[in-house]
Amino acid sequence: MSAAAGNGTVPVSAAFVLLKPDCLRTGRAPSVEAAVTAEGLVVAYRRPVKLSGDDVRLLWSEYTDDRHVLMRAFLDRYLCDGPSEVWLVTGPDAFGAARRVKRVIRSRYANGPFANLVHTAERPGELARQGNHLFGDRFPAGSPAASAPRPAGRDFRRDVDVARLVDEVWPWMQLADPPAPAPHRLDDEAGTVLVIGADPAHSLDSAVTAVWSALPGVTVGHAVMLVLFASRAGGCPIAIGGRRAVERAHRTLLDHGFTACGVGPAPR
Repeated sequence: MSAAAGNGTVPVSAAFVLLKPDCLRTGRAPSVEAAVTAEGLVVAYRRPVKLSGDDVRLLWSEYTDDRHVLMRAFLDRYLCDGPSEVWLVTGPDAFGAARRVKRVIRSRYANGPFANLVHTAERPGELARQGNHLFGDRFPAGSPAASAPRPAGRDFRRDVDVARLVDEVWPWMQLADPPAPAPHRLDDEAGTVLVIGADPAHSLDSAVTAVWSALPGVTVGHAVMLVLFASRAGGCPIAIGGRRAVERAHRTLLDHGFTACGVGPAPR
């Protein structure tokens, strides 16, 4: 991806908005521009980009190839699948205003973490690093800084063909209203359920690792769907069985630091 940013210098009060492939594919660019204008910003420069795997690794440096295998695979599938566009936006408090644009667009149109249309930096050091990468040294946004690493998970390449898993799960993830995955059955009883919610302290990989460890016999793909659906819906049952089996699974989740979980009676 070229880092050329055209002629002239970028004003200090500058930020960027990255329109991801699904934003362009669904024709949401005018909605993004309306949100930019509503925040008092001006699109000073725009250009098409085709993100590569190397771009993704630099822009989202909090995820590593060996400790975030699932997240890396899904990010590559999502972000490298088609053309994107990056906008340089300027105006009062461009950094804060661009973040508000991201929240508005995602709240209106996103279909989950891998269909959320736009990106902008959340921290000044991240703004400098990502802005410099996208626009070159004409982006004077301060000192670049690497993002803090996210909690790591199991290297699932030992257990499953990760690329194939992504291809199998991807169509379900892109649905506007995906059906809830069935809870994993722990035994022949059905009186108790284990429920998880969205746990922001975890990454995708660490959450899937916790669920996969807690539910004997669950496939990696099923565990991924359970975690993603719980994150998107705010919570869902992930296992059903007898009281002892469910409580044992619950303790395993807690041992993995997963606190957004609980045990209750199964619906009748």
